[in-house]
Amino acid sequence: MGNSSSLLSAYSDQINLVLQTFQNTQGKALEAASNFIVEAFLSKKRFLVFGSGHSHMVAEEFYARAGGLAYVTPILQNELSLTDHPLKSTLIERTLDMAKVYFDLYHMEKGDVLLIASNSGRNAMPIELAKMAKEAGLTVIVFINEKQSKVISSRHPSGKNLASYSDIVIDNCGAWGDAGFELADGLMMGSSSTIVGAYMAQSLSILVASKIKALDIEVPVFRSSNLDGADQHNKELMDRFCKSY
Repeated sequence: MGNSSSLLSAYSDQINLVLQTFQNTQGKALEAASNFIVEAFLSKKRFLVFGSGHSHMVAEEFYARAGGLAYVTPILQNELSLTDHPLKSTLIERTLDMAKVYFDLYHMEKGDVLLIASNSGRNAMPIELAKMAKEAGLTVIVFINEKQSKVISSRHPSGKNLASYSDIVIDNCGAWGDAGFELADGLMMGSSSTIVGAYMAQSLSILVASKIKALDIEVPVFRSSNLDGADQHNKELMDRFCKSY
């Protein structure tokens, strides 16, 4: 029991270090990203979120959560997650032409904000989606692992990584290869991108909400569906914000 406790304590310390590094270094990027999203909200444009593989969970963290913004258009198709087949989402995120499917399906247009979560920032489809969005006049925000993304080879024909087609880069401050906890003898475990990615999503949502509230505008926030009276409140928000896709 003692060994288990010390092991998990060490892992907790490692995760807390990543979170602290994120807090200490990414404030300006979060602030800039929140300003773009608020501007889109005020202009009646959309805030879209995208992620594939395990980054799908980071995109999902923005959507339909208790205390989460209703002003979110999620790109959460099943084939992007691990529910169909773990290798399917991997193949799709490497297939460049799939970007046009999502771009057209969600009618992305000038003035919208697109956030793409991708730990590696190397795969062809998310990069192409960011490129198409930039060319169409969208603001592109990315959540990536800069330590890895800056040096790993791109799978996009341009040779560029995801950050090259973004307006705002927010670093999840993770380890090379995501797994940053050494169990023993070089065996790496304990990926941080989902834990920190959820924190990033919630942090950005809170900043956006605070700016909207400062303008004396009602902030569209979901309540837990397990609270009495929440169903009607949430339905009204769904009717207002979730019919654009």
